[in-house]
Amino acid sequence: MAPFPETEIMTIKRLEVALRKMDFKLLKDGAYKLHEKYHSGFKFEFLDLLKEIFMDVSNNASIPNDIKDILMPTIEDILSSQGIKTDTSTSPYEALNQNRVSSLTSLSYNTNDEQVGEVQQLPKQNAFNAFSPKPEPSVKTFKQSPFSAQPFKEFTNPSIVEYPKHEIQDEAVEIQQESQFAAQENSNNNEENSLNQENGQSSNVEFEQEVNEQQAVSKKQKTVAIFYNQDSSKEKNKNIQKYRELIKNNNSSVGEILGLLNEINIQADTNVSELKGILEQLNNTTNFVNLITNSQSANLIQLLSSSEIQYSIFNPSKDKKINLMPIFGLSDLFECSECHQEFLNTQGDIKALVLQCPKCKSPMFPNFYAQNERDVEINLDYYNMANIAFANSEVWLIIHPSLDDKITINLLRSALKVSNQVEEIYIIDKDINVREAYKNLFAEINENIKINIQTSVIEDFLNSIH
Repeated sequence: MAPFPETEIMTIKRLEVALRKMDFKLLKDGAYKLHEKYHSGFKFEFLDLLKEIFMDVSNNASIPNDIKDILMPTIEDILSSQGIKTDTSTSPYEALNQNRVSSLTSLSYNTNDEQVGEVQQLPKQNAFNAFSPKPEPSVKTFKQSPFSAQPFKEFTNPSIVEYPKHEIQDEAVEIQQESQFAAQENSNNNEENSLNQENGQSSNVEFEQEVNEQQAVSKKQKTVAIFYNQDSSKEKNKNIQKYRELIKNNNSSVGEILGLLNEINIQADTNVSELKGILEQLNNTTNFVNLITNSQSANLIQLLSSSEIQYSIFNPSKDKKINLMPIFGLSDLFECSECHQEFLNTQGDIKALVLQCPKCKSPMFPNFYAQNERDVEINLDYYNMANIAFANSEVWLIIHPSLDDKITINLLRSALKVSNQVEEIYIIDKDINVREAYKNLFAEINENIKINIQTSVIEDFLNSIH
């Protein structure tokens, strides 16, 4: 008996590896594992993967009938119990649309539960007797799959990089122990049984190696979300709101706009050098980083460039170490007043107030947003991309959070509520009351997340991602 229950993804992975390598012993072991898990009352989540396995097995004539007789009815029972059709004319994507909850929203989709398909009315039998010797195994025929199965992903966003994570802590050890026990048990059998055992052990070893490789990648690569907060003065917020009104008014004075822009830039371009050490440390790891901030300082770009860190703006990319997401705009990030083309001015030595759009030749102005006690104006695209970035990150680092900034508080709350990825949160601030308040806020949403507010938080954070 294994010391820990096997996770769903490990059970499914065993079957996928066995099918890919056509290893019938491993496939038989996987069928038993799946059957035991189902009859223990476990509620399966990866229904799309099970449907793919069902299709593969049903259309593979080389798989022995005694394996099909246990594996296919088990998968059929799992899918049917959750309202998923198992006829080969329905793709897993269509079938899964019947009843599921989005990983990024709380919207539930339900359709008519009356239609539950079957595969050519397969006869149900006692699963524990399915592997018993049969004098004349019956031959079953199955329809050819009309589609090429692809892993199901819901609400995918092409601008967000997702790093898959596998819950495979103890299962590889379990498989190794089972393999060693089986080898010892069969050591006194005849030569034929010994050879069969060696082949089975080899299959399990290969499976274990593949799992270990995936586990190593998962440990090496994490997606980190950093939220960096800077206090914003009421005067700057008033200036930004006035500035946005002026650029919307075609009759506004150019001199008034430029004068106000110059004042806003002086207020916005604050010092961000405290980020230098953390970003340079992250640059030496394999982790992907989303740097989300309310700061509008052009010094963020200069800091990344001077530290030779590859970055992108609101556009996650595997070849860029950091994706910068200034949700209230940036003094060097311009937007065209006509075609809304965006352009980042990286000429640090020259501080431009207005640019000409390279696409339509119209004026481009810095894309500032602001909030005050009553009015809030924000780019919803920026906000939503930041929300998804938080939700898809395993580790959060919150730097100098504010108790008065309702926008970012709601951003963090909503991201944590819809996320099943977040494992650790580190909070940095000199005020213990702020740290405790945010710790309680996060713990109320998910008490299982590790939240660190200790004085050694930076050291602990860096150790966790190396």
